[in-house]
Amino acid sequence: MDISLPPAHVTMSDWNIVVIVHKGNTIEKFLGYSVNDQHYRISSQIHEYDPEKKRGLTDSGSIYEFIEEPGQLHPKAQVVFDKLNAWEEVDVTLKFAVSQTET
Repeated sequence: MDISLPPAHVTMSDWNIVVIVHKGNTIEKFLGYSVNDQHYRISSQIHEYDPEKKRGLTDSGSIYEFIEEPGQLHPKAQVVFDKLNAWEEVDVTLKFAVSQTET
């Protein structure tokens, strides 16, 4: 079930880019803690990401601003990652490595 949200301006912390590979197709989505919603958020497909400006734009038109660099996921977002990773049909990874000091 796909629940689409209207384009939004999201401030995110404790985040990373999730890379999902399914049947040879690769998509990338922002996953982290939405300061606005005070809950996890997973985006639609990333259209662009500017690490210097700490901003991203998704195919749905949502704008994401990031409080810090990508890294360890917020515990609420980690639950989503773990559920995605449990599917045998997909390969799920984080685009940016998490340093050992963050684990």
